[in-house]
Amino acid sequence: MAFRVFLSYSLDPAEMALAWRLQTLAAAHGIEMYVPQHGNGGAAAGAVTVQAAIDRADCVLAIITTAASQMVQQELRYALQHQKLVIPIVRTDLAGHPLLAGFPRVFTFSPWDNPGPVESQIVEFLKEQKLTKDNQQTIGALTALGLGLLVLFSLNKE
Repeated sequence: MAFRVFLSYSLDPAEMALAWRLQTLAAAHGIEMYVPQHGNGGAAAGAVTVQAAIDRADCVLAIITTAASQMVQQELRYALQHQKLVIPIVRTDLAGHPLLAGFPRVFTFSPWDNPGPVESQIVEFLKEQKLTKDNQQTIGALTALGLGLLVLFSLNKE
């Protein structure tokens, strides 16, 4: 069975390609990544689909580079309430959001800094979660890819 990841994201519209690129890279490595469609009115049927995807996920990867929308906040609250492993990767200037206080660990990054220290912090966090070595490596590689893509997108904007 494939490792399943739910991607909760709050990205600048110019960075949306990051979510789809990360999903493609994950699929190429046998990881099933669910990327919800944000902005379609938040219909109840959509919420049920998102909740089912979170329920099936082995972990939730949250990438937040802009203020978290109501939908993202709902996704993350739901994941927390259902005791999912959530890895929030948040741009440094957004780390004070009250929603993030509920997570055991929040990983902050600046698009202008070396992502290596954040990657190391995530790997250490994963080791503490008592995951199998394969799952640690899978999530670690996926988060490293996400951080790398964030840096590339930031450099491209400048």
